[in-house]
Amino acid sequence: MTEMLGAVGLIAFAVSSLAVGVRLLMLGRRTRGIPELAVGLGFVIGCVVGYVPETVVLSTDFMSPEREATVLAVTQVAIRLAAISVLVFTRYVFRAREAWAKGFAFLLVVALAMSWVAFPSTRIYAESSRDLFWYDFFAVARSLAVAWGATESLIYYAKSRRRMRLGLAEALVTNRFLLWGIGLVSLTLLMASTLLASAMGVDPAVSGWVLFESFAGLVGASTLWLTFFPSKAYKAFVERRAARAQRS
Repeated sequence: MTEMLGAVGLIAFAVSSLAVGVRLLMLGRRTRGIPELAVGLGFVIGCVVGYVPETVVLSTDFMSPEREATVLAVTQVAIRLAAISVLVFTRYVFRAREAWAKGFAFLLVVALAMSWVAFPSTRIYAESSRDLFWYDFFAVARSLAVAWGATESLIYYAKSRRRMRLGLAEALVTNRFLLWGIGLVSLTLLMASTLLASAMGVDPAVSGWVLFESFAGLVGASTLWLTFFPSKAYKAFVERRAARAQRS
């Protein structure tokens, strides 16, 4: 039962990520914009080539050990590409003119590449302290890549919210920054899940941790979906809240 509940959130996040990725690729095809093309491609590759095959391999045993190692090496590349795509999006959207942002993004890309060369597999396949070090190094780098995007989006949301109260920003656009930020916070938690469990001395397979991951997946799936596929009812809700804030 716990495994089924845990799978709900992770499956929802995978479906939402794929839908958002396809939507952004379609947008990028029209606009030729680097941010939407990068993050759209990253979400699709991260889901289809990274997360889903990795989950299948780690939760089943129908592949030979040699085939598993090959598949996992490919999934780890895909996950790194997903993290890099968020880096590209964050830099171009929030810090396009900042030299430090370019340097920070470059260092994270180098860290992601180095960690794959040193240990191109998952934590449970680590055979030495060296393997564990490089996998944890990778977990930190990918988490930082996504956490940076979440931080920038939430900072911009706070600024835009103040402008919105003065009638200088649109309510729906402002809300998208909040949703995108929360979605990336959830993705950060999923990216750092094994690292956090190890630091806390928790077995990531125990029911409580599985449910935590599922909850993070559900929150991420919901917020990412609403960012790009908001319903009429949700749009009306956001507009009503904004109108009340302007009157108060």
